[in-house]
Parts: sequence; C-alpha cells; structure tokens
Amino acid sequence: MYIKFWGVRGSVPVPGKDTLHYGGNTTCIEIRTSDNRLIIIDAGTGIRALGLELLKGEFGRGEGEAHILFTHTHWDHIQGFPFFLPAYIKRDPSAPSGKVTGNKLHLYGASDVDDRLEATLRGQMEHFYFPVALDYLAAQITFNPLQGKSFQVGQAKITARRLIHPNGVLGYRIEEANKVLTVATDCEHPTDGSIDNNLLELAQDADIFVYDAQYTPQEYNPSQHGGSGPSKIGWGHSTPDEGIRIAHTANAKRLILTHHDPLHNDDFIRQMEQDTQSKFAESQFAFEGLNLEI
Repeated sequence: MYIKFWGVRGSVPVPGKDTLHYGGNTTCIEIRTSDNRLIIIDAGTGIRALGLELLKGEFGRGEGEAHILFTHTHWDHIQGFPFFLPAYIKRDPSAPSGKVTGNKLHLYGASDVDDRLEATLRGQMEHFYFPVALDYLAAQITFNPLQGKSFQVGQAKITARRLIHPNGVLGYRIEEANKVLTVATDCEHPTDGSIDNNLLELAQDADIFVYDAQYTPQEYNPSQHGGSGPSKIGWGHSTPDEGIRIAHTANAKRLILTHHDPLHNDDFIRQMEQDTQSKFAESQFAFEGLNLEI
C-alpha cells in the first residue's frame, strides 16, 4: 500500500514563505493499493495538485476510477473538489472500448450525512459561489452512504467509524495483505481521560496511524498547563500527546500527525515534531509530498 500526502493543513489554506516545508494546502491523502486501486481521503485544496498529476495518466483519457472517502463536510475537507480536474474529463470518443464514458468517481460519506455530502458539494458549486455547477461535470459521479458495515475496494477492506467532532466525522481503517492504515483526522479525545473505543478499533495494530494533532497540549487546555486564555476543548481536534497515548494503547507501529493549525509555521511545527519524537520515536509530522509505503 502506497500513501502520499497532498494536503496537511486544517481550517484554511496557508500558502506562503513560512509554510514552505510542511505545506499550506488542506487535507487530501492519496492511497494506492497493491492492485492499483486509487483511494483518496478528503478533497481539501490538496486535491487540486493531485488531480493535475492524475491527468498525466488514465484520468487524462477519461478512463480513470477513484474512490473518495470524505471524513466530513467542513470546508477544509471539500473546498478543493471543484478544482479536481479529473471530474471534468470525458473519454476520448476516438479511443477503443466504447463502454467507458468518462472518469468514474465514487464518493463516500456517513449514512446520515450522505445527502449533506451531495448537497454541500452541489451548494459550493452554485452560481453564487462558483461558475460551474456540479451537474456540468463530465465524470460519472456516484454518492455512496456508509452505514457501519465494512466494504471492499478491490483487495482492500475499508471500515469507517464515527469519531468525536462537531457535526460528526468518520475515521477510516484500510486493510490489505495484512497491512493496516488508519486515518483519524478532525477528531477530539474524550476529556474524561478515556480513549474513544471506535478510535481504538480503527487503530488497533495499525502499521501507520494518521492522527489529528492540530494543537499543542498548552493550546488545547491552557489552564492545565499553567497558562491563560481560551481553551480549544470542544473544537474537535487533538494533540500529539494524545496521538502517542492512543498509538501505545492500540499497538500502532508508526504515528503520523497531521491537520496542522494555520497559525503554526514551519519552525513551530518542527519544534512540535522534535518534542513528539523524543516521546515516541516512530512518529513524524506530515508534510506535502510525504510518501509512505507499507
């Protein structure tokens, strides 16, 4: 299984000289299975560059197929979809095999927000906000509600579970050939000191555990660390320390922290990374272009 990060930010894109190393695009992760199925997690602004890369191959000929798993419909996880150029590509009518009529995009969201997923994508492409309507897109787009059961994409088994975030969020576990990738972004840890059982189920024995670490512990709960100012409790995000605790409890082999706060520049994130690695050696903060293989 091959994994590449195309967007690692939370909340809002932050391009500029202070974010050159880790990157400024919002969440998008590319996954390639051993049978070359394409799975994409979220359509933040990072999906634009991914789309340009995909056009160099079968997607440029209108013969590509992708499965896009949405964690939820907050802006930073959908705002790149209107700029995902494979969605605009029809198949070349002069090419052989006339059954294929365009790129195929299978979109997945939680069962009780499935209508919201379609409505939200459609809404952000209304003419008040965007010059191209969702119905104009040439690709074959299907919306698939997830109802708590695992499903297959080729040889990969995908399990989704609800995690803690305002208005809900899905975490994903992708298993293939005895390898496990867990993606749990935009999730908050329980404030009573426990660990979310759904998250533990997803992360158990993961080879790679991708976790939300938007805040330092001091930012998340200043009073607990002798500070002052507003806390981030209830905002739906977590800390590197919680990621370490969950990784230890779930026996995850490698911890990748993502969804970096827009106020954190490269130097700040680098310091967070060094602090985290001193506590959990097999950890790393995600950056745009990070390639992993399991």
